[in-house]
Amino acid sequence: MNGSASLPQVVEGRFEDIDALAASPLAWNLQYEQIGPGRFHGRLTQLVLGQLQLARETRSTGVLQRGAAPSGTWAFGLPLMTEGSLHIRRRPAPPGQLLVATSRDDIGLTATGAIDLMVVVLPTARINHWVQVRRGIEKVDVDLPSPRWQIPATEMTRRAEALSDLLQVLSVRPDALWSDCSLPVVEAQIVEVILGLIPSAEIIEPLHSRARIARAVLKLLLDRLDDPPSITELCLLVGARERTLYLSCVEAFGRPPLRLLAELRLNATHRVLQRPSEETSVTAVAAQYGFNHFGRFSAAYRRQFGELPSATLTKTRGH
Repeated sequence: MNGSASLPQVVEGRFEDIDALAASPLAWNLQYEQIGPGRFHGRLTQLVLGQLQLARETRSTGVLQRGAAPSGTWAFGLPLMTEGSLHIRRRPAPPGQLLVATSRDDIGLTATGAIDLMVVVLPTARINHWVQVRRGIEKVDVDLPSPRWQIPATEMTRRAEALSDLLQVLSVRPDALWSDCSLPVVEAQIVEVILGLIPSAEIIEPLHSRARIARAVLKLLLDRLDDPPSITELCLLVGARERTLYLSCVEAFGRPPLRLLAELRLNATHRVLQRPSEETSVTAVAAQYGFNHFGRFSAAYRRQFGELPSATLTKTRGH
């Protein structure tokens, strides 16, 4: 993965010329033909992190799109909104189909009406590493035609909206990506949203092995509450595929690993606020344990403990 080696680039523009829109994305080779009625309007926001890209493109009318993704990558499309039908490489794409094209494919995407589309570009080396660790698949064969993965349309929309929210934040403040710690976190978020849609090809571990995995997961999470491992790292550290990891935690704790982590971190903040020093503040404690959105943290804390974090701090300081 070469994303961390290059400074982030952001491309933004509004277009009334279809050819200008086609030529604007960095590292792509695209041609557009308008096939729907009406005056053309388009908009593009593109974040480039080396070979990894995150973009949002809107078009006001039908377009036939040809061309190729950047060399050595796969491109993924998640519609936020479509009017009319979608077709990819001369076959209909029903709601919920992840749009996928390798750099060896003609993208061959036709939208017969207006479209608002999230696009992610990932290097094949990053994809291969992820599917080996998380799905038990030896590698993705880029010589085969692009796969057709179908998921619930509601899940597709949820993930597209998550990518849109992330892009909006990053396009406003791309400088936030320049630190050595921020960039890998953002890259991992983008990868997770997309590759989490790839189905599993693993064999599930037996029950006694899952219990061992659950114990190892709990220890790792407790040891690293202020710097928790990602799901990919957890898979590597405990020697389990993602599906096995998930089942192990659900069987042992009644919740999947990410929910378990959130609850463990909430408990950690609760303990600190119950035993504060003079310098303790709610925002600092929340940030220490990875809660960067204060409103969501306060709501989750209240659901968990029946009071706001500020109330806990005030009460314990009053004793």
